Amino acid sequence: MLKKSKKVVAAVLAVAMIAGMTACKSDKSWAMKNDSLTAPIGVYIYNLYYAYQNAQSLATDSSKPLLEQKIDGKDAQAYIKEKALNSTKALFVMNDKMKELGLSLTADETKSISSSTDSQWAQASSTLEKYGISKNSFNLAYSDYYTKYQKVFTALYGKGGKKEVSDADLKAYFEKNYTDYSYFLKPLYSTDANGSTVMITEAEQAALEKEFNGYAADIKAGKMTMQQAADAYKTSSKQTTDQLQSGTEILDSNSGFPTDFISLFSSMKPGEVKAAEISGTYMVAMKNDVTKKTAGQLGTESTRSSILAQLKGQEYSDEIEKEAAAYTSVTLNQKAIDSYKPSMFETKTSSAAASSAPASSAAASAASAASSK
Repeated sequence: MLKKSKKVVAAVLAVAMIAGMTACKSDKSWAMKNDSLTAPIGVYIYNLYYAYQNAQSLATDSSKPLLEQKIDGKDAQAYIKEKALNSTKALFVMNDKMKELGLSLTADETKSISSSTDSQWAQASSTLEKYGISKNSFNLAYSDYYTKYQKVFTALYGKGGKKEVSDADLKAYFEKNYTDYSYFLKPLYSTDANGSTVMITEAEQAALEKEFNGYAADIKAGKMTMQQAADAYKTSSKQTTDQLQSGTEILDSNSGFPTDFISLFSSMKPGEVKAAEISGTYMVAMKNDVTKKTAGQLGTESTRSSILAQLKGQEYSDEIEKEAAAYTSVTLNQKAIDSYKPSMFETKTSSAAASSAPASSAAASAASAASSK
């Protein structure tokens, strides 16, 4: 009787084990997990999608399909899958770092994450949902990850961090790379009743140049300030708004200014004033002494964070990417991962879709705010 009972129990256990294995094999709801975090398969799909779009921007042969090309010396498909896998592992790396540093999200940060996800999802959902990416997965891969990424970066490189950047280094970088500028201008064209662009006459341009050259000369002679000159032009041109434009930033190709505008200020010395024709306008420009802005700018959290990102953002990005590639403290749902391939994004509208979905939190921040995956 005992032997028979044992056989029955063994049979029941065997059936249960087989059923469990079958359920496990067919469970494609998650991509990877460990004791503290589970990444839904939608997170991996989102990262696969972004990696595909990124590979498109890196492809060099427009005559060949993307997946028939090489990206960074690798077959495009292998490159995309590797990026997607490591980007998903980066969530676990970031989760570990939050714990190591004793960090947690504040109520305000959690609220901001939710708000950011709601806003971006409203624009991207129609594109992402058709690939099987839920709002929750998008939130984990994008807003939640980005916020933690920034928080860890600040904890490491900010005041009191293990890799703290000194005030002296921040000051040196700011004064070497930032430009403090002021200018006012007038376009050398106007718009007629039909909406067509009409260039001003030679006589009108000559009169404008004489007026602006006069302002520049008076500023150089100390007879008026830039603000006074801009106000004088406002009166003479019958404008109703302040004409003086000012800023303190890095003037490069990412600044949005035309090349000749950047070249003009690059050629000037602090305190110098010039009147010049720039990109279809005539302007009076002054390069101010940026060192007079150092204390105020470094005392502003947003500027300080921006400089910190410019100094150490790439180093941090490379470190996270390296750790993610080597990360093994996670269980992969390989069957689920392998069921999604880069070819799923090969559609006529894939390029247009790229513009409707926000960039991966990692990649977007690498360029602008120390964020990269």
